[in-house]
Amino acid sequence: MQRTSPPKSVPSPETRVACEPGEARAWRGRTVVIDLFRFSNTVCALLESGRRDVRVYEDAGLAVAAARASGADLFSEKDLPGVEKYDNSPVTALRGSDPSRPAVIVTNSGSKAVMACSSAAEVLIGCFANSAALRDHCAASPMSTLFIPACLYYDRAHSEDLSCARFLAGEMPYDEAVAEIHSSGRPLDFLAGRPGGRGDLELSLSENLFSTVPSAWHRGVFAPVFPAGSAGKR
Repeated sequence: MQRTSPPKSVPSPETRVACEPGEARAWRGRTVVIDLFRFSNTVCALLESGRRDVRVYEDAGLAVAAARASGADLFSEKDLPGVEKYDNSPVTALRGSDPSRPAVIVTNSGSKAVMACSSAAEVLIGCFANSAALRDHCAASPMSTLFIPACLYYDRAHSEDLSCARFLAGEMPYDEAVAEIHSSGRPLDFLAGRPGGRGDLELSLSENLFSTVPSAWHRGVFAPVFPAGSAGKR
């Protein structure tokens, strides 16, 4: 009787949370950028509202110029004197702006993290609010995945990004991640800086509100964003 060799085991895709900003540039699998307080949720909300042309920029000057040239709405929390813009607000993106217009977004950390993933095979944007959709997308297309807390690119004290990244990576449950964020005092810091931002905060800490998983595609100095799996990438 002919003997057959046992089937070779296929190694499981690697999944981990980034600890240093340089990890993103070297990663060639899938990356998931998490900028929990606003950027991740704002981009989700822009797509969820029906926006068909959404672009992420790292450089504020280039973002402003692109918005002016194309007539796009600009979303940013940055101080940009003399520039007409919306705040980096998921509530505004979802319900307080015109979804028929193109949008440009530039932020302190999230947009930098997205643009750092220049070698990645796929760049996704994640948060609590799209976690189920993100999980389904990743399960349908297994790939080594690096979860990137965007605070690495601005201020490591913004620990909510790390808590959410650990949740998305399967290292902790949702309730524990949210409790950790509240214990850090970051929600109070957020409200102190934005007295009218309670709606944005509540949305950012809510689970499974969005069905959209933003996918960013590098195009030099900017990255257009589409729903993951969309046939409309350009």
